[in-house]
Amino acid sequence: MQSILRPLALLGLGGCFLAPLPDTRTPLDHAHEVQPRCKNFTDGATAQIYSPDAVDRVEPAYSYVATGNDRRANLRGAAIHLRPLPGLSPESMTRSLECHQASLTLGGAQASADDPYVLPGRWLDLDVSSEGDGFVAYARIDSIADAREVLDRARRFAATRPAPLAK
Repeated sequence: MQSILRPLALLGLGGCFLAPLPDTRTPLDHAHEVQPRCKNFTDGATAQIYSPDAVDRVEPAYSYVATGNDRRANLRGAAIHLRPLPGLSPESMTRSLECHQASLTLGGAQASADDPYVLPGRWLDLDVSSEGDGFVAYARIDSIADAREVLDRARRFAATRPAPLAK
């Protein structure tokens, strides 16, 4: 009996060590990890992403958590809907946004006050998807307070675009 319990006890202890640990990397750690992949990505090549003119609309980005028989929505940041941008793929746009965030985090450039792709002192999860004939750039973070700030920044950024001309 003891020969059976010992491996089970060791498995139980091993499970503790295999549990996911919280990410303790700082924004600088993230930026240093991304930076080597940015050699061929410059803000100039994808400057149109950083223009409020490219934004079609901004919506909250949510994640959903199962709660019993239901799901609870948690605010995670902003879903920035972008107009079609010729010659760009979701993958190249994602990398460009990551490199932009890394550059700003490392002090290589000055961020605009409402840049939705960076949050001072924090690291955003940036991802671009194709949607219809345009794109959606997601700027997400786990903290609900930070997610509200990301969404507010994205809305202010989009609000600076010129109004469409009346026909």
